Amino acid sequence: MRGELDAFAGGWDTLPKNRIHHCHCKNAVKDDTGKIVWSPVDKGFIDWTAQFRALKQSGYRNAVSLETHWRGAGTPEASTRISWAGMKQCLMNSGTF
Repeated sequence: MRGELDAFAGGWDTLPKNRIHHCHCKNAVKDDTGKIVWSPVDKGFIDWTAQFRALKQSGYRNAVSLETHWRGAGTPEASTRISWAGMKQCLMNSGTF
């Protein structure tokens, strides 16, 4: 949301992996006006499939939680279900589910 659109994979290599203890899954896109807005987990700037693979390769074994900031499906519950389905697909595609 701060415009760091290359945080993964760009910034990933600079992080000390032993200091990562919790992961919040959310995503964002640019809307038609160029503003960065929340999106479902599997649609946006973050390649969660690659991120989950990288977490696994680094030995990460802690929590991963779904953030529910995106509300584009009409209701909070419907939006959460869509984001969870996308997150689950990214987990499966990465071999970490």
